[in-house]
Amino acid sequence: MSLPWWDVEELPKVRTLSYPVRERDMPTWGLMKFEAFKDFKHWKPHYPKKVKRIDPVTGLEETILQIKKPRVIKNIPLPKMEQDFHKGFLCWVYSCMSTEAVITYKVKNEIRYIHLYDPMWIVNCSAKDIECLFVNKIGFKAEDKEQTL
Repeated sequence: MSLPWWDVEELPKVRTLSYPVRERDMPTWGLMKFEAFKDFKHWKPHYPKKVKRIDPVTGLEETILQIKKPRVIKNIPLPKMEQDFHKGFLCWVYSCMSTEAVITYKVKNEIRYIHLYDPMWIVNCSAKDIECLFVNKIGFKAEDKEQTL
């Protein structure tokens, strides 16, 4: 929700779109319209700061609009992963139902699963675990090959 102020003010005024609004996007559009009518009480668009500058050559005064950069995440939040699963590693497969990689391993007499929703989460594993995943290739169905790899 970090659109520039002109987009935030113009988007709710659009009466009809060339494409239908998806059902999952309806709450966002509703929030934008509500905020536009209430002068943006909760959702603050990026308003530019007007800076006046005089050109030393021509002597003309010009106004420049400076917009602050939006605040963004600098580091990807990574969940804590179970370490040293390589000792009881059984297999890992791509699940097309949940679109995630599932690592199966055995600890004592218990079978455990680690669900990797994002491939970036692998970097949070130990070096031996990453090596184990590299050596043992991931299992997948033929139609899911591109997504898996």
